[in-house]
Amino acid sequence: MRTLLLHLCLTMSALLMLASCVTSPSPEEMSRRAENNRWELTHWGDRPVPYGDDGEPVILTFKNGRVSGHAGCNRYSAAIVFGPHRGELKVSQGITTRMACEPRHMEFETSFIRAFEASTRYRLDGESLSFESDIAPPLEFYRRPLN
Repeated sequence: MRTLLLHLCLTMSALLMLASCVTSPSPEEMSRRAENNRWELTHWGDRPVPYGDDGEPVILTFKNGRVSGHAGCNRYSAAIVFGPHRGELKVSQGITTRMACEPRHMEFETSFIRAFEASTRYRLDGESLSFESDIAPPLEFYRRPLN
């Protein structure tokens, strides 16, 4: 009985520590954190994410209510609002440059933009920022300090 109680206490402590790492900061705090870094797409369900010889990485930066960066082939920009409630966001329909790339990179970019613009929720987990929607797996970005 004592061993079971100890095991239960340790399990609960571990779960509380994990839960405290995953947060949805207030919209104001999330906007500040987003603007103080650039963010690189590192994981998106089972899709291979472009990097190195497989294409240019997807990098986003945030400033003054806008998101911009490289979407895999073209430059991308859109309006973004964190909030009004904790964990919620709205991304407007964005604009891109019109460079032609390999068909697989163009398909990835089109799918990425569609999923990103459909995002309605954000979640911060340590150095990782996720954008979630009802149409695609979460887009997971890793924090890269501004140069």
